Amino acid sequence: MAETTAKRSMPTVAASARTSLVVGGVIVGALIVWQLSNVLLLFFGAVVAAVILRSGAKVLEDHTPVTAPWSLVLSIVVIAALMAAFFFLLGTQIATEASSLVQRLPEMITRLGERFGVDDLYERLAERVSQFAGGGSMASEVAGYTSVLVSAVTNLVLVLVAGIYLAARPRRYRQGILRLIPPGLRDNASDTFDNTGRALRLWLLGQLVSMAIVGALTTLGLYLIGMPSALALGFLAGLSEFVPIVGPILSAVPAILLALSEGGNTVFWVIGLYFAVQQIESNVIMPLVQRRTVDLPPVLTLFALLALGVLFGPLGVLLATPLTVVLYVAVNQLYLRDTLQEDVEIPGLD
Repeated sequence: MAETTAKRSMPTVAASARTSLVVGGVIVGALIVWQLSNVLLLFFGAVVAAVILRSGAKVLEDHTPVTAPWSLVLSIVVIAALMAAFFFLLGTQIATEASSLVQRLPEMITRLGERFGVDDLYERLAERVSQFAGGGSMASEVAGYTSVLVSAVTNLVLVLVAGIYLAARPRRYRQGILRLIPPGLRDNASDTFDNTGRALRLWLLGQLVSMAIVGALTTLGLYLIGMPSALALGFLAGLSEFVPIVGPILSAVPAILLALSEGGNTVFWVIGLYFAVQQIESNVIMPLVQRRTVDLPPVLTLFALLALGVLFGPLGVLLATPLTVVLYVAVNQLYLRDTLQEDVEIPGLD
């Protein structure tokens, strides 16, 4: 009797052991992923860079006799040449205006404090920032800023180099990932990769168009108003469009501070200009762009920015929206369509 009971309990013990191992493996895997979260975000940044390079290569392959791998090489050269030409023509002026803007920052903040009856506002803010940074010496603060700058440049170089490698042989890395997936799920996974890649490419194209138009409109409007540093502020407004919702608000802050220091009704003209440009972007530009791209719900975008910003800092904010695009497409296809059998439109699906 005791022997029979022992034999019956053995499968139960084995099942419990297997369950414990699975749960332990999941927990360990989650901890490893959490520890490597910044590395994974940088890898996703490299994927974004690779998508941009491959998009340029595809345009060349579709409209010129150039074929791979020379299309990728030419795409890199063209993108680098365009960026070099832009900064050669406007880089010096942007840098000069940006430097002037930074030098005037204490004056702008002081005048803002005077306007609202707060004495020594700049000194108070500087003291709070110093306390927040740990109250270290000037040398340690400069060393800290230098370390952050070096780290940012290193990460940027890493992302660009990895993006070039990914763009050069995308099928190799794609097949490597697919081999990790059970054979019965590979076709669906491959289809999901195609759709997420296409959606990400279209979203990036839409963002580049939006960034260029917003930057140009803001620069032109600030010139007409007579604001100093119009080109630098317009360039900042264009760049900030890469981070929806939060970016445009933050880009308006230095322009408003500068307008307050100018006095008169300038601040109202500047606020009206930024509001008008955002209305054009939201109601004219983006609806035209989103006919062929991903229309993310604004609330989903906002909370994705908030969540990834809290978890991963500036890098999370920068990559929050393209990562949300990928997850949005994957959830629509793998969960809503394939699991729940819902009739949903898959962003990126032709």
